[in-house]
This record gives sequence, C-alpha cells and structure tokens, in this order.
Amino acid sequence: MVVYADMVFLLNLCIDSLILMLTAAIRRQRTSLWRIFTAALLGAVYAMAQLWDPLAVPHTMLIKLLVSLFMVWIALGYHSPLQYLRNVTVFYLISFVMGGGMFALHYILSGEAHVAGGVLFTASSGWGSPVSWVFVLVAFPLVWLYARFSFGSLQRRQIVNQYLAQVAITFGDQRLECTGLIDTGNQLRDPITRTPVMMVELEEIASYLPESLAVMVKEKNWGGMENQLPAEWMTRIRFVPFRGAGSDGGVMLVLKPDRVEVLHEQEWRESGKVLIGLDAGRLSSDGTYQAILHPSCMTQAS
Repeated sequence: MVVYADMVFLLNLCIDSLILMLTAAIRRQRTSLWRIFTAALLGAVYAMAQLWDPLAVPHTMLIKLLVSLFMVWIALGYHSPLQYLRNVTVFYLISFVMGGGMFALHYILSGEAHVAGGVLFTASSGWGSPVSWVFVLVAFPLVWLYARFSFGSLQRRQIVNQYLAQVAITFGDQRLECTGLIDTGNQLRDPITRTPVMMVELEEIASYLPESLAVMVKEKNWGGMENQLPAEWMTRIRFVPFRGAGSDGGVMLVLKPDRVEVLHEQEWRESGKVLIGLDAGRLSSDGTYQAILHPSCMTQAS
C-alpha cells in the first residue's frame, strides 16, 4: 500500500483546522485564522510524522494528549483553568464525532478501510479518499457560516449585557429577584408624584400577587377590584397613563413595592421610590431579561 505523505499532511491540516474552527464557534470564543492555522499545522506535522518508523516511538497516548492540549492552547489561548478544560472537552467531542462519521462514510462508500497507528487508510487514488475531501469542502463553508452568525449573536449579546442589572423587588416578606434592562428611553413616571415606573413581566411576578389581581391585569378589567383584593393590596395599586411606540396608549396598573434594590458593584443598593408596572406580554423574546428599569433606578443605586 502506497501512502502519500503530502496528502496525509494536507488532509490533516484541513480537518484539524475545521475541528478547531468549529470548537471556537461552539465555545463562542474569538480567535484568529493564523492561530487556527498554526495549531492545525502542528497537528498535521505530528500526523505525518507517523509515516516514518524512526519517529514512531513518540506516538503514545500521552504524547498525543500533550499535542492536542498544545493545539487547543495555541488556537484558543489560556484564560482560566475552567475555560481551557471546556475548550479541550469540546475539541475532543467534535474530534470523536467527526472521526466516527468519516470512518462510517469511508466504510460505506469505499468499502475498504484500515486503521493503523490512529490513522485511517483507505483504498483510493493518490489524492486521498474522495469522501474525506468532499467532507472537508462541504464542512468548511458550513462552519464559516455558523461561526459568522454565532459571533454576530455573541457581539449583540455582549452589547445588551452592558445594560443588564439584577433587581430585587420586595412585597412584605416576599422578595423577587430578576434581570432588568436599563432603558434610557424609559421616562414613564406617575404624573402626580413623579415617581419613576419600571416594567416587570406579569408571568415573572404573578406568583407573588393575589390570583385575582393577575387575572385583572391579563384581562385589563379593573371592575369590582375593591371587592376582590385584600385591603393591603388596594393600598399598593396606582394607575398610570402611558403611551408606547406604535400604540394609542392607555392606562397601566402599577404597584407600590416596599423596596426595590439593584445589584451594583456586587452590592445590593436601594434604588429609591419606584413603582412596578405589570406587563402581560414578554419584554424579551429570548428571556434575557424580565424587567425594564427606569434610568433613575441606577442613578439612585450608584
């Protein structure tokens, strides 16, 4: 059997690059093509070295492990032990999945495959197995598209995360913690007291409210409220007129909490007097946040 060293090198270079690119995309970590190429080059040289008997001794499980660890370190860097361990785990998972898939394709389509020293050999032309090259040619653009959309989504999420804060709302002896988005465009206030209003999803806070109050908010029907709600909750209720983008506005039911706190610099700080507006819909389509904070909340907390 004739083995072409240049084809072994080139094929391993492509596949290692593909695995490292996919690892970076799944882990959503920024890297550069030259780091991916350098790490893949190390793997390709190591794979090609197996073809020479004098270099066969170092090809033990320990050496293979060290080479793969070094490849991940070159491609994705080392920021913390936990992050590095996760990168290595994903790298091996992808390697096993791709290796098993390619072996199955070779066996089914080529009909003959042999494994020697951890290298897959098949009966094919001098350019290597056509199955491998088709796999590489198809997989590269798919990984590129996945990485592009993945990193784009990561950038958008990082921008949003800059305006997120943990919020704690207290009603009596009940304390609700959720994630709020700081909206500088939110200028909603009680027209009489000028108290700022923050929005909270009804679904998030419903378990802390009387069931009849949650039903009223959903149906926007305030009739008979004084007969259905406990007196304690009647003292908390306010109605605030509002006008939203693309709507004619209306009247919103808001609640007066005992306390609202914002997590600022790893410390819970009171945000002053704030009213809680109840929104029956979803404020975030992906559940990133459950409340919209009035900018004055952060001003008071800081």
